[in-house]
Amino acid sequence: MTAHSHPHADPPDTVGQILSAVCAVHCVTTPLIMTMAPAMASVFGGAHPVLLALVIGVAVWSFVPGYRCHHSKLVAGLAFTGISLLAIAAFAFDHDLLLETIVSLAGASVMMAAHWQNRKLLREAHAH
Repeated sequence: MTAHSHPHADPPDTVGQILSAVCAVHCVTTPLIMTMAPAMASVFGGAHPVLLALVIGVAVWSFVPGYRCHHSKLVAGLAFTGISLLAIAAFAFDHDLLLETIVSLAGASVMMAAHWQNRKLLREAHAH
């Protein structure tokens, strides 16, 4: 079976990486938008719990089958850390824009690394 024929090798990680990148763009652009239009703060700020639920859903879709295949504690640890940082940003720092942005960017970066490593290990496992 090739890496491309494995049903879990690419789509979940691709979606996860795209969402992580969208999260990073959101984290960078939201403060700029909010300084130009303070009324937008509640619209963008209130989205973090919804986005977090989406991140968790994609993480389960991606990392559970991945872990069953490669058993990488590194991927599991990165995923847990990334989700934890995003949750902390969404709920603990929701009233501090600078901390929320920094912690969200850190979480998105860790999630991108987790998806990248998961994809790499799945491809290696199915190349043999």
